[in-house]
Amino acid sequence: MSINTILPAIGPIILGILCLAQPFSRAGINVSYPFLVLWGLIWLVYGRKSWPTKVKPLPLEWLKGLAAILSVYLFTSVVGADPLLSLTSLFVNLYVFLALPLTWLALSQWPNFIHLLPYLYGLGLVLTGAVTFAQGNCRLTCVRAMSHLGIIDLSGVLIELTPLIVGALAMAQSDHGRKKVAKTLFFMLALAGAFVAMINNCTRITLLCLPFLSGVMFLVNYRNFKNPIGAFFVLLALVGCVYIVQNGAIVSRFKDISLSTSASFNNSERFSRWDNGYEVFREHPLLGVGPGAMPDVPLEKRVNPAPNEYRHAHNVFLTVMAEMGLVGLVAFLYFVTRPIKILWPYRKSPDKLTFFWTWSAFLVIVHLFLNGVTDHVFGNKMMMFLHFSIIGSALWVALGRPNGRA
Repeated sequence: MSINTILPAIGPIILGILCLAQPFSRAGINVSYPFLVLWGLIWLVYGRKSWPTKVKPLPLEWLKGLAAILSVYLFTSVVGADPLLSLTSLFVNLYVFLALPLTWLALSQWPNFIHLLPYLYGLGLVLTGAVTFAQGNCRLTCVRAMSHLGIIDLSGVLIELTPLIVGALAMAQSDHGRKKVAKTLFFMLALAGAFVAMINNCTRITLLCLPFLSGVMFLVNYRNFKNPIGAFFVLLALVGCVYIVQNGAIVSRFKDISLSTSASFNNSERFSRWDNGYEVFREHPLLGVGPGAMPDVPLEKRVNPAPNEYRHAHNVFLTVMAEMGLVGLVAFLYFVTRPIKILWPYRKSPDKLTFFWTWSAFLVIVHLFLNGVTDHVFGNKMMMFLHFSIIGSALWVALGRPNGRA
């Protein structure tokens, strides 16, 4: 077996490990992603001419968006308050941006691997449910899932993956016989794992966004649920809602929003960061202070007097505005919406795989906008790896597959 046969297969395998690790293992992500980047570099230097599988070029529209955000990022870094810090921040974000072309490249080398990704995500959710359930001493309680992945990381992963599994469940309904039954049971199990993890994570943005986006995915796939599975799924969702509103720990999370500053530290800190981000933007409205160079909340306005190493506005849009001004905000919005423009013609595709991945990409973009109001999600590498790999899969399925089919 020649090296040209072995090397192309390594990338998809690493991508699979990364997809499986996303929901429940930060360590698995931190190990697998650098290897995927290394594999991409090997292809760039050696594989383009040597490997037998041809890779179609990335969509020009997405490359235009990437060029726009990187150009503004570089310019505002140079003219900003701390060019060295800003250029370091650019390098970190480049690392994240690579997830999309690496996904495109890996799937090009092993086209049928695209069919395995929903199962790897589903297995990851099952493992996540098991791990968080164990953390809660085998009870559905609010443990914030802090020991294995992290609060924000897990919430974003759950919000992005659960609607995808709903779509995979819908896609499975077009099969027949035992294959249909097996797929249906597996994806129902994955959704059960997601529900357990959601309850134990009990993050407010998760409890709001996850049902909403899952509901959207269910509605766009409504015609696929032509048997009792649709009614059963809706019934389970209603039962889940009843449980959630009766869970005291979860109810207290939402009541906490209206409490006084002394009783609601997290909210007060977030409000102070929003205010600080807006003030920085007002002082530097056109080009901002430079990526990564946003000053911390002034000492007299801090809820927590200790300095925070993560200097952001707890809002992705305010952070972009403070760091790169209005010019940066326009470039950022242009970049993150390019996949919508590319995939919009495929939103009603009769090909079930294209339809599934197109809507999965749409919903992770919606998640970025929803979650971006309360957190600087672009600074969360785990979430962005998943974001760009799902969009990369969707673009590849729609435009990169050999002869349009895998």
